[in-house]
Amino acid sequence: MKKKLFYSLIGVLILASIITEIAYSQFHSPFRLRGYVREMPSIQFDRDFSNPTFGNLIHNRLNFRWDISRSLDLNIEGRNRFFYNEMFGGEIPLIKNIFEHDDGLVDMSWVWLSEGPWLGHSMIDRLFVSWRAPDWRVRIGRQRVNWGINLVSNPNDLFNVYSFFDFDYAERPGSDAVRIQHYLSHLSSIEIAIGPANHSRDMVAAAKIGVNRWQYDFQAIAGYYRNRLALGGGWAGNLGLAGFKGEATWFYDIEKTPGRQRGNVVAAVGLDYMFAGGTFGVVEFLYNGGHSRLPEDAFLITEPLRPDNIMFSEYAVTVSADHPFSPIFSGGLAVMGLPDIDALFFMPNIKYSIMTDLDFEALAQIFIGGKGTIFEGAGSAWYAVLQYSF
Repeated sequence: MKKKLFYSLIGVLILASIITEIAYSQFHSPFRLRGYVREMPSIQFDRDFSNPTFGNLIHNRLNFRWDISRSLDLNIEGRNRFFYNEMFGGEIPLIKNIFEHDDGLVDMSWVWLSEGPWLGHSMIDRLFVSWRAPDWRVRIGRQRVNWGINLVSNPNDLFNVYSFFDFDYAERPGSDAVRIQHYLSHLSSIEIAIGPANHSRDMVAAAKIGVNRWQYDFQAIAGYYRNRLALGGGWAGNLGLAGFKGEATWFYDIEKTPGRQRGNVVAAVGLDYMFAGGTFGVVEFLYNGGHSRLPEDAFLITEPLRPDNIMFSEYAVTVSADHPFSPIFSGGLAVMGLPDIDALFFMPNIKYSIMTDLDFEALAQIFIGGKGTIFEGAGSAWYAVLQYSF
């Protein structure tokens, strides 16, 4: 019934707009299709930099938009991925279940091939209608409700937490939601978002208000997150010539669980700076007060966790720098330290623009330490990426 209601509502909005403004498409091309195709071979090593395992990924993304009228559009975006990984048939035998899982109200994730080391997966991560007016914006469907401020960790992002380690997902996940935004002025707004679920304990609903004061953007959020109350806020501005950002959220169990503290705070603060030579640097500190609440059952290190337990440790410090050596060649390094689990993460990369719409990137992800944690067995992975965009 919920699925039928979801699709019926989208259909009614589309039909109503077509009837009222059918002439619009005669003067404006209403369809847009963008995307890319990415070829990504890789080699993985265990923690001793031995036992190489080879893999390959062909990743295709399609972004479709239909401008139905001046005020209404339909967006459908998704990705198709074709993997070869020697570990899928052995060390990770349940990989199909991991990829096929969809947290949304509507299941839009399909594994269409799972044979030994071969896996094919398709997923729609955006499917929404958007209505706009001068002071209003309404979106219904699978979308990204992005409330995060920081560049690494986002405790305010109740709807769409992403994994910092998943470099191959620049678009980041979406969620099934109804989102209403009202702009009070050019620099202030009120927003309400509701993410329904099959069970009330799994739904997310919250409100956010944003204002600008003293040349800083401030926001405050309040809502319900999976059977927990959530209160938080954040800011973005400058300290001298450096960008200064931060956000924090307090979570509190609606129902008490014996032997467990009901509330916890997750907070992150960061500085970013553009140096004279063009190097862009970021330093960010994370306190993950929810770390001890839940068992670490994440099977893949690139899978997103939750805003109330956002990292594999209680503390994390991230330092990153990116430098353009020329207009077509750049390089960077990100380092994350997780001191309470004695773990380190390194991600160096270089990027080169071969020609218009054709880019090459080489990068590595190196996980060290973390005895008894997911970092201990992660080892390292080295990638070459060739991407054609259209």
